Order: sequence, then structure tokens, then C-alpha cells
Amino acid sequence: MKKSKPLKIIIADDDRDDRELLKFLFNANERFELIGCFDSGLDVIEEIIGKKNVPDILLIDMVMPFLTGIEVLEKLDENRAAPKLHTFIISTTINAADEKKHLENPAINFIKKPITLVDINDLPGLILEGLHVRNDLKI
Repeated sequence: MKKSKPLKIIIADDDRDDRELLKFLFNANERFELIGCFDSGLDVIEEIIGKKNVPDILLIDMVMPFLTGIEVLEKLDENRAAPKLHTFIISTTINAADEKKHLENPAINFIKKPITLVDINDLPGLILEGLHVRNDLKI
């Protein structure tokens, strides 16, 4: 069986504990290669637009200082910086208007921020399911 190359992922969350947990989860799953972990949307913009380090997946918190997850996506779109990017916006609350606005775009998914350890552990698999990629590894 041929092993597929890992999906490159960037994580952005202003909560340090959430960021560290997400880093651990995605580093522990061989289906992903973590290429960046940031605490602000401005850093994501600099990484993708400025450094041209474009991931396959962006896992971004909705509410962050300076730029929200949606504002980051709008800037990336304006600059045509990552046309094949799959984005998973995570938040404790999902804004129905934002979700409806992006409903037609299959590359943007909204996920309620996991709160239990089981839900958190399932997050990499949930993302793979969103991409229709088989997940054989759970930690």
C-alpha cells in the first residue's frame, strides 16, 4: 500500500493552551505535517502571502485579535494567495451569518471548538473526513 504524503497544515489560535493542544494532536498524526502555528491572523497572512508558505489546510480560530478567521480568509482571497486552501474555522460559537455567507464554498468549513477530550482527539479525523481522506490513525 502506497503511503500518501502528509497534508501541510497551519494552525492559528490566540489561546496558548488550545494552540499547544492542537499542535500536539496534529504532530502526533502522520497524515499531517504542521508547517506553522500562530497566535494571530496577521502572522498567518505574513506566512502565506509574505513567505509564500501555503498549506493544504488552515485551521483557524474565528475570534482573534487584529483579524478574525473570516478576515484572514478575505485577505488571502483578495491576494489570490492560496486558491486550493481548505479552511476549517473553529470557534466556541459559530456565527450563522458567516457560515451562511460561505456555505457555497466547499473549501471553508465551520467546526464548533471541541470541549471534551474525546472531541478534541477526534479533530484530526473530522478534518480528514471534511476533505474526504481516509483516517487510519487515532492517538
